[in-house]
Amino acid sequence: MSEQTRRDLLKRLGVGSTAGVVSLAGCSQQSDDGGDGGGDGGTTATETGDESMNTESGDGESGGGEPITIGTLFPVTGTNSAYGGGHQKAANLAAEEINGAGGPLDREIETLNRDTEGNPSRAAQKFRTMINEEGIVGLVGPYSSGIGTTLAPVARDNRVMEVSNGNTSPALATAGVNEDNGVKYYGRTSPNDVQQALVMGRILNQRLEAETASFLYVDNPYGQGLAEQASENFEGETLNMVGYSQQTNDYTSTLDSVFDGDPEAVGAVMYPGNGRTILNQWSQGGYGGQWVGAEAILSPQLLSDLSDIVEGMLITSPQTANSETFISNMGGESAVTQFAPHAYDATYLEALAIQQAGEASGTAIAENIRSVSGGEGTTVGVGEFQAGKEALANDESVNYEGASGSVDLNENLEPVVPYRILEVTGGEAEVIEEVPLSYFEGKM
Repeated sequence: MSEQTRRDLLKRLGVGSTAGVVSLAGCSQQSDDGGDGGGDGGTTATETGDESMNTESGDGESGGGEPITIGTLFPVTGTNSAYGGGHQKAANLAAEEINGAGGPLDREIETLNRDTEGNPSRAAQKFRTMINEEGIVGLVGPYSSGIGTTLAPVARDNRVMEVSNGNTSPALATAGVNEDNGVKYYGRTSPNDVQQALVMGRILNQRLEAETASFLYVDNPYGQGLAEQASENFEGETLNMVGYSQQTNDYTSTLDSVFDGDPEAVGAVMYPGNGRTILNQWSQGGYGGQWVGAEAILSPQLLSDLSDIVEGMLITSPQTANSETFISNMGGESAVTQFAPHAYDATYLEALAIQQAGEASGTAIAENIRSVSGGEGTTVGVGEFQAGKEALANDESVNYEGASGSVDLNENLEPVVPYRILEVTGGEAEVIEEVPLSYFEGKM
C-alpha cells in the first residue's frame, strides 16, 4: 500500500487529520502465574519523585529544570507477571534514551515504577499516591483492560495523562474525558478490540467456514467486550456465551456450558494462567472443537508446554514493527515481552508531547500527544528523541514511528493497525495470514 493510499484509508476510517493519526498495537493478557500476587514488586528507576515538585495536581506546570516524573504501572507480580517485567524495562529504556538526548525541555525524565499486582483496587491506590504525593504528570500503563477501566477515571479527575500499552477493550475508546475542560486524559498505543473481533470473525467465517460457534471469555471488560464483538461478526449461529472466573481451578462446568450443542469452533478470550488449566481440562474431557484464540493466550511458554494440546489452534495478533534497534537495546528477543514495544512508545510520545507543549503537565501532554504521533513532519524513530527535540525546537512537526510501528493516534487517542493470523504448530505460533489495514475499511 502506498503512503498516500494509507493516508486516504486512515482518513476514511476516521483516524486521519492534519495532526496525523493511527498506531500498532497490543491487548490485555495474563501470565502463567495465575495468582494475584502481593507486595510492590516493581523496582523504580527513580524510587521517588523530587520532593520540591508540584504535587497538588497533574495539571500543574513544573519548572526550574527539575526532573519530570512519569509513573509506570505494570503487572510485575500476580496475573500477567510474565509480561510486566518486559513492559517496565521498555519504559525505563525509553526514559534513558530520552535523557541521553537531554530530556524534554532540557529536563530529565524520572520513571516511578509501580506494580499493579494484577489488582485493580491496589493499582488505583498506587496511582493516586503517585499523583498526590509524588507529583507525576503522566502514567504509562496499565496492561489489562480490567485495571484500565479503574484507572482512567483517576487520570481524568486529576488531569494526569495516562497512556496504556495493553488496554484493548472497546469500552475504553472514549474514556478519560474531563467534562470541565473537554480534554481527554486517557489514550493507548494498543489497538481497540473492535479490530481483533473483526479478525476473529474472519477466521470463523472464511478460514473455518463454521456454522456454529461458542465464545469463552475471561469475565472482565476486556474478555466480555471482545467476545461480544467477535460474536457479532460471526455469520453463523452463536450457541453459547460463557464467562469464566479467574478465582477457581476447576472449569469442568464452564467447559460443559461452552460445548453444549457441540459447536464447531470456540472463540476464546483467555489468559495463559487460567487458560493453561482450561486447555488441560478440555483435553482430558475430550470435548473436541476448533479453538480460535485472541492474542491474550499468545504465551510462548504455554504453547511450548502444551504443544500437543494446542496443535492447530488459531490465534489473532496485532502486527508490530519488530525493530532491530529496540530489540538490541532491550538485550535481545527474550527480554521483549508482548506489548513491551507499546510501553516504550507510550513513554516516547509523552516526552515528545511535553517538548512540543513547552510545559510538563498532564494537560499539556493530553493536548499535544496526538499531533506528535503522526503526520507529515520529521520522522522520529526508535532511539531518536534528539531528532524530535530539534525539530520541535525549530517549530517543525514530528511523526513518531515507534518500536511497535506507526503510532498514529486517532481522535480517541488509539491506533488502527494491521493484524496477523497465527497457527500453532509444534508448540510455536507461525504466521499464516496477514490482515492489512484495507480489510478494516468501512467495518469500524
